[in-house]
Amino acid sequence: METPSLDWHTVALAKQSPVPLYYQLAEQIRALIQAGRLAAGERLPAERDLAGDVGISRMTARQAIAYLVRDGTLAVRHGVGTFVAEPKLTYDALHLLGFTEAAARRGTVVGSRVLEQAIVRPPPAVAAALALATDDAVIKIVRLRAAGEIPLLLETSYLPLALCRGLEREDLETHSLYTLLELRHGLRPRQARHVIEAIIASDFERELLGVASGAPMLLLEGVTMAESGKPIEYFKAIYRADRIKFALASRRETGARTDPAPLVSVMLT
Repeated sequence: METPSLDWHTVALAKQSPVPLYYQLAEQIRALIQAGRLAAGERLPAERDLAGDVGISRMTARQAIAYLVRDGTLAVRHGVGTFVAEPKLTYDALHLLGFTEAAARRGTVVGSRVLEQAIVRPPPAVAAALALATDDAVIKIVRLRAAGEIPLLLETSYLPLALCRGLEREDLETHSLYTLLELRHGLRPRQARHVIEAIIASDFERELLGVASGAPMLLLEGVTMAESGKPIEYFKAIYRADRIKFALASRRETGARTDPAPLVSVMLT
């Protein structure tokens, strides 16, 4: 797609501000994208042209672009130019949906590759989270999930074998785990406790997800409960931070708290 008719001379930076110029420019570009003035697939001017239009050094323009490339807002096609990246897939953490269901709501084609599906003994932390003894058996499921051709997350689930015998033989590359739990085993996932943490990709995760060494990732970890309140799944999902964002909501309590704990906890570490 050709460079749009946006007049970059109108992008004004506050040169006396303590906020770095590269950051100001990056946020202005982000705002243009959010406002629809720069669409996915549109090409930005070359660094030299962008710097000249905005009135900054080429190095500063390069720093702004690199910053937006790192967080997935822009994408570089070597030998071609810098383009607005496709929008990130939004995971709605307020509604308990599996990845397949969440992607389907957006009309996204989902692919799954099962890396492990077996009956195992749970690690102590998993056993505690599921209210099991360490010698109780669980079904461990590890899947690489993708949207179209783009790998997005590495997902690991542990489920008590006593609650869902036979799940270890189900086709989880083409079927939703939560749908199978409800239809085949009478377990309806009702609520979950989540913790979100920023991490760095390991070599194994980097290779599977096709990201650079040291790429930022988002770890979503927690426990899913059935309608009875019984824990039915311990899960850990590692998402590409450049392709996924989370939708959350919060509210401020005005009096004594009487409602249950919030379903989503966000922890910055």
